[in-house]
Amino acid sequence: MTIGRGDFVKRAAGASLGAFIASWGAAAAQHLTTVRVLEVPADGAKSVLYAQRSNLFSKYGIQADIVALGSGSAIYAAVLGGSADFGSGSLWPVFQAYARGLPLRIIAPASIYASDHPDAFLLVRKDSTIRRPRDLNGKIVGGDAPNDIAMVSTRAWLDQHGGDGKSLHTIELTSTAQLAALEAGRIDAAVLKPPFLTAALETGNFRQLGTPYDVVGPRFLLSCWVATADFVAKNPDVVKGFVNGLTEAARYTNAHQAATIDMVAAFTGQDPVLLGRGLRSTTAETVSLTEMQRPLDFAYNHGIIEQHFDLSGILASSVPLSRAPGQR
Repeated sequence: MTIGRGDFVKRAAGASLGAFIASWGAAAAQHLTTVRVLEVPADGAKSVLYAQRSNLFSKYGIQADIVALGSGSAIYAAVLGGSADFGSGSLWPVFQAYARGLPLRIIAPASIYASDHPDAFLLVRKDSTIRRPRDLNGKIVGGDAPNDIAMVSTRAWLDQHGGDGKSLHTIELTSTAQLAALEAGRIDAAVLKPPFLTAALETGNFRQLGTPYDVVGPRFLLSCWVATADFVAKNPDVVKGFVNGLTEAARYTNAHQAATIDMVAAFTGQDPVLLGRGLRSTTAETVSLTEMQRPLDFAYNHGIIEQHFDLSGILASSVPLSRAPGQR
């Protein structure tokens, strides 16, 4: 068979184009920006885990190196110290850091708390003598940090229900350690969230005493994603890509909770069967200023921060904002 000059050129060009596409694809894969990400090993990790596993991050040129760390406070310290680029944890330590002049910035929402679908309960042992809120007076409560939302809302909830919140003694424990300490009787109560809440209730050894987060508001931002102001300023495209990946993942994981069970179980060390039978957290796809203002006001009113501030200073431009439900 004779190949004409025109055919040869077409085939050569086709071969060159194919080789170029292959080499470009390999080069693109090699040039993903790796970001160091710290996350608490809890159910709220499902969106960042899904974004990495399903290549949502790579779509935006990002490779996420996700590492579990036991508390939000430790995560924020690592971000401020430069050993991580992004981190997620409770909202209040971010308020405290900002009020003290530390350069943490909220780049995206994480978990939302809603009183009509609570996923955080104050638990006591089933054989405990604590039956009513005021029975907690003088007792020991475990939490992520002495002034985290679980601790402070429990004090406020106790005051609201006829007890003395100031009488509580607090011990700083990771979520994993709280359940073990409660079971062993080293603490008297703890506010637990999935998957640790599910693990606790499945044993039959604990009782629900209340939902302290309700005192903050009917719906509010519970946790968030942060980076330093310097990182945000120097890496706007990376931040935007990371947030876009999280937002897309949140839409999927909220609608397909069952699809996240195995990866959350692996990340948290929990039994996937138990995880699938329990409550799951809700990840914010967007967040309203109202849903952030409520916990900020609560923190100020209860002395967690000494001065009030405008939310605009702590929010990066990447935060996906929406109007509060019912607003126009």
